[in-house]
Amino acid sequence: MQWMSALMLILMFVPLLASLAFMPYLTRETVSFGVSVSEEQYRSEPLRRMRKQYAVLSCAIYTALLLFCTAGMLSVEGNGQGGVFAIFVTVTIVVSILLNISFYFRMKKIRPTLPSVQPQKVLLAVDTGFHRQKLTFSGRWFLIHVLIIAGSAAIMLMNYEAIPDPVAMKFDFAGNVVSSAAKSYRVVLFPSVMQAIMTLLFWLVNWSIQKSKQQIHAGNPEQSVRQNAAFRRRWSLFTILSSLALVFMFSFIQVNMIYPLDTNIVTLVSLIVPVFIVLFAMVLSFATGQGGSRLGRSAEASAAAPLNDDRYWKLGAFYFNPQDPSIFVEKRSGIGWTLNFANPVGWFVLAGIAALIIGSSLFFRG
Repeated sequence: MQWMSALMLILMFVPLLASLAFMPYLTRETVSFGVSVSEEQYRSEPLRRMRKQYAVLSCAIYTALLLFCTAGMLSVEGNGQGGVFAIFVTVTIVVSILLNISFYFRMKKIRPTLPSVQPQKVLLAVDTGFHRQKLTFSGRWFLIHVLIIAGSAAIMLMNYEAIPDPVAMKFDFAGNVVSSAAKSYRVVLFPSVMQAIMTLLFWLVNWSIQKSKQQIHAGNPEQSVRQNAAFRRRWSLFTILSSLALVFMFSFIQVNMIYPLDTNIVTLVSLIVPVFIVLFAMVLSFATGQGGSRLGRSAEASAAAPLNDDRYWKLGAFYFNPQDPSIFVEKRSGIGWTLNFANPVGWFVLAGIAALIIGSSLFFRG
């Protein structure tokens, strides 16, 4: 069944790696590789070439890594596949970081040579009623998740005696059992605990989308507000549907504990859910862009100078601004949001997430 492992890897990572390679085309047109620029500068020939070079280089490297990983998955079985997969993910993350840092410093070096922005005052556009809009879907949609989690846990408890001992806990990419655990209430309810933690985290993400700092382009503020509102609602929908898919997947794992299903069915479900999430995210990224920048993109570039807050963006990726009370802000590199690391509340958020993850691990180990 190694071919199934390779197929799953390709279906998941080809769109993901494509999103990484073409990320410079998805950012706002007032940012280039983490550095503030005007729209005119963004569309200038030097930066067009730079984005193309980044995409070509990234595609070449990621393709080579994916081919090596696919060959490795086809040559090993069981836990060996997990090792190959872990190495591939680690190397991909490291390569992505190094590429972005390299192009960030190159961008800082090339910026003084770009066409100058026309002398004019830098405008900061603010919509005081922005956060009073319905920017996300209601958090009450997560009550569906809660009902499914409670129902699944109840079914497991009512059928506890029917669950075989030991309980299959870990599968390889082909659906084969590679790890089991002695039956206990802790082991049987572990998927329910994971469902609850994931639901809480996704609810937090949905809430942060509503509360995150607004970013409006002064060159066309009305269009920018519409784009950003649509951007937030689309990713809110993604958050709710993706978390629901994961909750269903864990409920399926629990059902499989009681009534072991055919390996092909297990494999199919384990393939469909992550592929759905990855493809959904890729389509949203390319169709919407960061902050909704690809929605109704203007044919003419604005000459308005953007607010230059580069000093608060470390390496163009980490926001650290003690004067900004915001907790969540839009990413400069990538799609979505990040923390203001100068705000202590942001560190409490990270500590809370870490505590949930560590707590769930301790719950399982008991």
